[in-house]
Amino acid sequence: MRVPDEAPHPQRTRDHVTARAGAPPSSVATATASAPARLDAFLHEVVPGLSRRDARRLCATGGVAVDGVRALPQTRLAPGARVAWRPDCIEATLRLGLSVALVDDDVLVLEKPAHLAAHGGPLVDDSVAARLAQAFPGAGLAHRLDRGASGLLLVGLHAGALRALAAAMESDAIERTYLAVARGSVAADEQTIHLPLRTLDEPRGDRPKVVVDHAAGQPARTHVRVLARRADATLCAVRLATGRTHQIRAHLAAVGHPLLGDPRYGDAAANTRARQTWGVDRPLLHAASLAFPHPATGQRVAVAAWLEADVVRVLPRALAASLAGADALGSWAPRAGVVQR
Repeated sequence: MRVPDEAPHPQRTRDHVTARAGAPPSSVATATASAPARLDAFLHEVVPGLSRRDARRLCATGGVAVDGVRALPQTRLAPGARVAWRPDCIEATLRLGLSVALVDDDVLVLEKPAHLAAHGGPLVDDSVAARLAQAFPGAGLAHRLDRGASGLLLVGLHAGALRALAAAMESDAIERTYLAVARGSVAADEQTIHLPLRTLDEPRGDRPKVVVDHAAGQPARTHVRVLARRADATLCAVRLATGRTHQIRAHLAAVGHPLLGDPRYGDAAANTRARQTWGVDRPLLHAASLAFPHPATGQRVAVAAWLEADVVRVLPRALAASLAGADALGSWAPRAGVVQR
């Protein structure tokens, strides 16, 4: 029902995707004209022991990608489409109801969808933290993502792991790289934004919560590298040297290139165009790669997220698919470039 590159078995094979130490390989199957057209039906056929119901659930949680982009169960497969899943993470993904990119006895790395809060609150009905408490009692988040952002979150599965990860975060040993789609054409190929930030007591979601304040702000430094440009949008890789609230959003806005779709810091007219043209309904910020010392062994572990469909819609699909791997962003060593102060 599919054609692998070198198939020792007539119905199924695995094409292992290489990642750095600790990250489990993905399995990849290529659709053919005779394969089931729906993604969930295809997955049921190529993954031994996976029921139709679990195939649908795995796709619905974001645990399956087509050509590097997370895809829903009803996605129609064209011949040649490459379907990827993480065999070692299927059980944890179904248990949590969120895509899991890595799991062992100490840590778990999940892919948060946009619009799901990381933590609970008075107006929050569902959150990553609540799901973790139910599926993995004793687990806790090592960091957070804004509600509108998508991508990787690191979890300690017990108190000892959480302490080790907290120490690693404090010593800047955890490396997080984001993909950001900014408004307009960013001129500098690479730059460091070094602007102090101050948090405001602003309850409204359409006004900035963080502002640049040279007198009272906390030091904040953001490295930005341009990956692709066009007149109305720029795809950037972003790496944080500090971890202030809304740092990427506030810094990009401060240099004139806010995230597309950002209601707090963005351009209302540009956001309207992005919504009408590409269906963008949130700030286009995606936590794309994560590297950290394993709390039990100290070994460096690197994990890469699959891409989100809304990010891809703003960009050429071939370019976006080429970024969906650990090596695409993991080897980036930020240089000083242009420094914005």
